[in-house]
Amino acid sequence: MVQERSRKTRAKVLEAARELIIEHGHEQVSLKEICERSGVSNGSVFHHFGSKEGIIRQLFRAERGAYLHKIQEAILAHEGDPCDAFAAGTRAAMQYQAANPVRFERLIAEFSDSEWLRRNVDVWLEVASEEEQPVIDWAMEHFASGALPVLAPAFYQAAFLGPVDLLSRAHRQGRLAGDLEATADDLAQIVSAGLKGLREKRNTDKQ
Repeated sequence: MVQERSRKTRAKVLEAARELIIEHGHEQVSLKEICERSGVSNGSVFHHFGSKEGIIRQLFRAERGAYLHKIQEAILAHEGDPCDAFAAGTRAAMQYQAANPVRFERLIAEFSDSEWLRRNVDVWLEVASEEEQPVIDWAMEHFASGALPVLAPAFYQAAFLGPVDLLSRAHRQGRLAGDLEATADDLAQIVSAGLKGLREKRNTDKQ
């Protein structure tokens, strides 16, 4: 009973904070506003989260984790050439950002290279490790067989997710016209072709 009440209280606070940050950005939202929107007292919020920063840590972890999990699922579910699996990850990332432009910008993108993230880099590393490790484990057999070029995880992330973030940002800024999701297939094809080209070069060099 107590645990269920606690869970509901935390959920109300997180949902209120999510709504407010989407509306205004995390720097413009106060703890008082979160309390008022959620209907939860300041004392109860402090008990469950410690501070506004504690709320944002939980929210960022959930949002970033959900985004990375969609990508992880797309990669691991792909059957066939593993280079195409990373293209599927690119497509999933673009589709997520196209479907949730403001949510992604306010709850994920605005934290990138921010002072907040530098203070809370442990949250970033924790969620990244949790969502990336299954992909790394899956990739190991493909590295061993030569089906994937051996590259650091950060290199793969930059190669198949970096372009998504750049195009999505350009679209939000009005520098890229048209339907953002329509670019997903073209970008995925570039990722797939690039990885296959590098694989071919690496395998040729070994001969």
